[in-house]
Amino acid sequence: MSHPPVSDTTHQPQSKPPSAILIVGAGVFGLSTAAAILSSSLYAQTHLTIVDPALPNLDQGKNDETLQYSPSAQTASIDSSRIIRPDYANPAYSNLAAEAQEAWRSRYTREGVYHESGLAVVAGSKGSEYVEAACRNVQDQPRKTEDRLEEPTHVERLDTPQDIRAILCLPPNHSPRLGQPESEHLGRTGYINRSSGWANAEGAMRIEMRRILEHRQDPARLTLRRAKVDRFIFSRADNKSKPSVTGVYLTDSSCLKADLIILATGAWTPSLLDLTGRVQSTAQCLAYLPLTTSEADSLSAMPVLLNLSTGCFVIPPALNTASPSASPILRSSTATYEEEEDAYYTHHLKVAGHCHGYLSPRPITVATPSSKIRLCPSLPSSSPVPPPALEGLREFLCSIFPSSSPLSSRLFSSSRLCHYTDTPTGDFLITYHPEYENLFLCTGGSGHGFKFLPVLGREVLKILERRGGEWQRLWGWKDQHVGEWKGDGSRGGEMGELLENAMKEGGEMEREMEREKQSKL
Repeated sequence: MSHPPVSDTTHQPQSKPPSAILIVGAGVFGLSTAAAILSSSLYAQTHLTIVDPALPNLDQGKNDETLQYSPSAQTASIDSSRIIRPDYANPAYSNLAAEAQEAWRSRYTREGVYHESGLAVVAGSKGSEYVEAACRNVQDQPRKTEDRLEEPTHVERLDTPQDIRAILCLPPNHSPRLGQPESEHLGRTGYINRSSGWANAEGAMRIEMRRILEHRQDPARLTLRRAKVDRFIFSRADNKSKPSVTGVYLTDSSCLKADLIILATGAWTPSLLDLTGRVQSTAQCLAYLPLTTSEADSLSAMPVLLNLSTGCFVIPPALNTASPSASPILRSSTATYEEEEDAYYTHHLKVAGHCHGYLSPRPITVATPSSKIRLCPSLPSSSPVPPPALEGLREFLCSIFPSSSPLSSRLFSSSRLCHYTDTPTGDFLITYHPEYENLFLCTGGSGHGFKFLPVLGREVLKILERRGGEWQRLWGWKDQHVGEWKGDGSRGGEMGELLENAMKEGGEMEREMEREKQSKL
């Protein structure tokens, strides 16, 4: 992974903690940072306010307020499953992810949230360099089990498509449908890391919220505000060369103020601040395939499959977790009965993209200290998944399951867009803003921030206190980027695709299918 030059934003160590901190956003970055602040004795006298439209409504008087915590279904941190892996080409991320995984194995396994199914990382005609580097980094990485004994991580090379099919427990001979070469969708080479897996994302976020709610009885320490932020409050003191951010206006015209503002709004960050060339939102596509109990039982032993050439991945079902209740988009039903197939569907197989994603530029107005400026950043969209993307996910499934299997043609039960907050290099953006006093940026997850949930807040706090070491450099403010955003090398698919164009293409596909249907009548 290459890194642009970092601007000179060196600060002296922080003398004392702020008396009031406001965290805008309650996703992975916001909640992990909040939990770290509340558990640190250094901030014992600091009042923390968290504002987000999805925060629990504590006025309802219910016994378990966490049940009311439902982050936006458009975010990357809320879903039935997210991959947990130390499989990185960059050793720094690999080591930090391995440390986080110890917590996933201990704390989150007991909660029924983490599942160590293994992960097969594969590539076709491109992406093999990342695969090779990631394999080297995890090959000798020790694994600490719950009893603290160390054992080597189980990594096995996959040198052929046949090796990949064998590790997935698939038939050795399989002709892919739709005229696509199997090696592209299933992969030509790769490896399997038995020590990687996946986590129920919403379940993990509820655990994090539960940690924070332990402090809710002390109004001097914590305030939760269920609201949406409209814009920043700026001020300029006579003795300061830079304007300060002193708080935020909410959409109901009220305001919240603090000594330090931490902006952790994920994919919505470009709607509040001009980060052109540094942060942009991209839409990833995911879908769920309904499974019978017997199908889920058969597939539950399958590892996660991640193809870095196409950017597609599939996550197996967990038998000890009711899949429909594990995600907001699947919660509407528990078991469904299909009369035509005479079958009950009780679980789901997740198939999705970890690609460069769709861009959705939109003209907006962003407030600055002296005026309002017009920008056109890529922002989250409420659009459905474009038909061409669903077709790509279907092709991926068809490379895995034989044409005789109903899984290769069964309709998806649901689909949605999942929004990443990308940076040009795939590094997070966790730093003080160089142009505004009291504004700390905590964003740029780039589609891989969730797995660091157990340790991310700790590292954010180090940077907040200006003792972040290597991460302070990697996650710092960089010179404005121009040209292609290549990320960290783990993304597949095409770059720069527009969501609007994909929807138009999908509409044309549907019209063509209707014309063919009418011609056969």
